[in-house]
This record gives sequence, C-alpha cells and structure tokens, in this order.
Amino acid sequence: MKVDLHMHSVFSDGERTPRGLMDLAAIRGLSCIAITDHDSVGAFAEAKAHEERTGVRVIPGIELNTYGPNGELHILGYGFDPDHPLMKAYCKWRRQERESWSRKIVRRLNRMGYDICWEDCRSKAEGGVIVRTHIAKVLVEHRYFHDIEEAFDRLLSSGSPGYIERKAFSSEEAIALIHECGGLAFLAHPGAYRFGFSIDRVADEGLDGIEVYYTCHSELETVQWWAESERLGLLKSVGSDFHGEASRNPQQPGSVDYDHEDVHGWLQHIFPGEELAR
Repeated sequence: MKVDLHMHSVFSDGERTPRGLMDLAAIRGLSCIAITDHDSVGAFAEAKAHEERTGVRVIPGIELNTYGPNGELHILGYGFDPDHPLMKAYCKWRRQERESWSRKIVRRLNRMGYDICWEDCRSKAEGGVIVRTHIAKVLVEHRYFHDIEEAFDRLLSSGSPGYIERKAFSSEEAIALIHECGGLAFLAHPGAYRFGFSIDRVADEGLDGIEVYYTCHSELETVQWWAESERLGLLKSVGSDFHGEASRNPQQPGSVDYDHEDVHGWLQHIFPGEELAR
C-alpha cells in the first residue's frame, strides 16, 4: 500500500484533471490519494467516478488557505463530507472572495505598469477557483518574468509589491470547519513557511496532525516535525504537493518516502472494514 495525500487539479492551480490524477496515481502504483485543491472540493466527485477503473481509492480532501493570528498557514482537511452545507457555503464564499481579491491585485499591477487584464487571469482557472498562480502565468506569458517562481518572488508573495492582504479566515476557523464537516485537520508543509509561527498554538486550536513527510522537507526538517508531532500527540501525513509536470511543484505523486505505520493506521479508519492495499 502506498498513498499520497496532497496534490492539486485544475479545480485550483493544478494542471491535470481529476481523471488525469487518478490515471497517474494508478500508473505510479498508489492505493489511495487525496486531491487537496485550494478552497475547493470540486475534484472529488469526478475522481470518485474513476475509483473502480483505476483501482485507486480517493478520500475527500481540501487545502484551506488561512490568514489570521498565526500567519498565512495552510490547513489540509481529510475524510470530511464534501457535500456538507458548511463546506459548500465556505467554498462558494471563498471562490467569490478570490475573484474580488484577484481583481484588486491585477489593478495594483496595472498601476505598477504591468499591462495584463483580469479576464486573461480568470481564463486560466479552469475549475473556477482563481489563485495567484493564474496571475503569475499571465505575467510570464507577457514576458515580464522568466517563470512563475520569479513572478511570485518579485510581485505576488506575501509582503511583495503586488500582494494584497486577503479577508481574514484563521487557522482556528479552518480547523473548526473541517471538524464540523466530519474530517481531520492537518497543518500543510510546516517547513515551507517563511515566517515564524507557534505549532503549540495551532495544536491548541484543535489540529489533528502535521504533514511531516513533504516533498520539499529536508531530512532534518522531517525529523524535527516528526518529533513535534510526537510531542504534541498529533497524527502524521504525507504529500507530494504535485501540481503538474510543468508547474512549480512537479514532484510526482507517490514520490515522498514515509513511514507507513505513521500514516496507514489513521487513514484506514476513514474506510472502516475495507482493505486499502493494492
């Protein structure tokens, strides 16, 4: 049995359709995946329809982008009800908020001399959820930058000239939402944040686990976050954060090594009485 619980589809800033991700997961020998699009659960139903054909199980997943006292943390949700009214209401609100937010960013970029239009950026969001990556793609197409990473570093990352703060939605609120919908809440890629935060504070908000095994974690970071999860009594997860072969996150699904005992035990509880192993 091999799993990958962090990847993205065209329903946020990924390059592949949910079907394409299921096909790739099967090729990569995965038994179970979670598609964790930013603030969207749109990929789940399509992916679920391909379980029998591919032999890959898919669990409901989401990556909630938060902005609050703990900073810009990302909270992963697993095993919740994707049709829960609260989750559907959240995704609708966030989609609308993202459109307003992205328009403000484009207007600021226009004032800075970058001649791009919001409609072009919106057209990149095939699944309806616009993110900064879509704006970065248009900037690259207009040859303002060599690649998306440069666009982020120079303009779009938090604290950069083109960045605009989002409406507040804290990690505590994200964790509570996932719990209300019957799921487990994990802190995504803890070693990737460029700012300090208190893991104890996030744990006190009701966090269930940490994405200890992550594609960009160094060996030392993996050991450190494993130790933190043990100290706090939290679960451990694994994710490649695959966005697509030509993306900023091209690491293939299933490419992250992890201790199976750390992950498979709690994951099996999402499928009581069922066998996940291929």
